Amino acid sequence: MSRRTPLHPRLAQAGAVFVDRDDFEVCGALADRESEYRTVREHAGLADFSHLLKFRGRVDDALYPLDETLTGNVANLRFGRVLHTLLTDAEGRILADCLVACDDEDLFVLAEPCAPSAAVHERLCGPDSGLTNVTDDLVVLSLDGPTAWGAPRDLFGRDVLGMPYLSIEPHELDGPVHLIRAGKTAEFGYLVMADAARATGLWDRLLDAGARHGTGPVGLDVHDDLRLDGRFFNVHREGRVVGDPLELGLQWMIDFAKDTFVGRDAILGRRLAGVTHKLLGVALAAGQDGMAQDDDVLLDGESVGRIVTTGWSYTMGRRIGLARVVCQAAFSGLDLTVRHQGGERDAVSLSMPPFVPKSLTVRLDEV
Repeated sequence: MSRRTPLHPRLAQAGAVFVDRDDFEVCGALADRESEYRTVREHAGLADFSHLLKFRGRVDDALYPLDETLTGNVANLRFGRVLHTLLTDAEGRILADCLVACDDEDLFVLAEPCAPSAAVHERLCGPDSGLTNVTDDLVVLSLDGPTAWGAPRDLFGRDVLGMPYLSIEPHELDGPVHLIRAGKTAEFGYLVMADAARATGLWDRLLDAGARHGTGPVGLDVHDDLRLDGRFFNVHREGRVVGDPLELGLQWMIDFAKDTFVGRDAILGRRLAGVTHKLLGVALAAGQDGMAQDDDVLLDGESVGRIVTTGWSYTMGRRIGLARVVCQAAFSGLDLTVRHQGGERDAVSLSMPPFVPKSLTVRLDEV
């Protein structure tokens, strides 16, 4: 039976549609998909991210074992900063998308797995890891959108507007709270983490404080669309299908200068041999629909790859997706054909994200 997050009763009361994700029964939606999408793209959406696997340890005990496990340079992580990195297996395939946060003497790992959670726990919580699995002890809420800064500013003070991307700060809100500047939608994003016992109160406080900024509750399903057209890596979609961080364009999450991390030799071997395929953004022509995983992608009548994941961009008003194509065809602006269920659809390759997110027009020093 799937586990439930601390907010399950509150979300059920609000009419949530629940789905299974990462061994949890999570809130997939609270309204129709377009409404939730526009809430995030135009204002701010609050979502329950408590399904994330959460680990905690003392910096002195966990920092270096974690550096030898994850692909990024954990050892150089500074106080108050967050590292976005990967957990891979011995073959160098992705097991989890990870945020590592350093807060004074504490180290937090928030892991979004594409493998069974038990496998991720085994990798991160070995006998000498210095980490403890605290998944059931903490609630994590995600605020995303061009006005996502509103509730944190009003609850914690104006100083939060100066938080750099990928940073963490401790605050008080009916008890200890950690605020992380992160997000994977191309808009402003914040993760709010606290004890699970205060989940409902924290949810209500954030919604109340965010109401005048247009904040509304959203589910997790819409985040797949937001990550796709915002061009943020989705471990559940392309991560699960492709698996290779090099083909996924995630070299920036890997420190090849490190002597060791799980999967280093396999990834380095593929890097030295040369990557043959890359991910490419694809959009169907306006007015057309019909594109699914494994559909053939053609350039000048020749197959150059296959669709990996698709979704609907309400900003563009078009069906978009990611395709795994040969490197020779991995360029934007190409006229393509997608073969779907025996028919052919006109398409074009995109440089992602294919639009300017609204958050880029907001000056936080003026709000």
